[in-house]
Amino acid sequence: MKSFHAAAGYSHSWVPAQRGSTFRSAIAHGANAIAAHVTAAILLARLWRQRARDRALLARFDGRMLRDIGLTPADVMREINRPFWRE
Repeated sequence: MKSFHAAAGYSHSWVPAQRGSTFRSAIAHGANAIAAHVTAAILLARLWRQRARDRALLARFDGRMLRDIGLTPADVMREINRPFWRE
């Protein structure tokens, strides 16, 4: 089947995508790549949210609890003042 570009001098013909075609493979690859990026973004957001929760919880620990886990108040201040996106 000739493409609509045949009149413009293009020599390529256009055939609708068929099962197993490279076009569909490229589309599938693109969709998989997008899905992978979306999944990675969701996982990163979950990690950041968990860090923020953990640091908020750590801020509520009293002196006895800190001694039990081997942290000083200075360690806690350093940790809770760290941005959520930093490990």
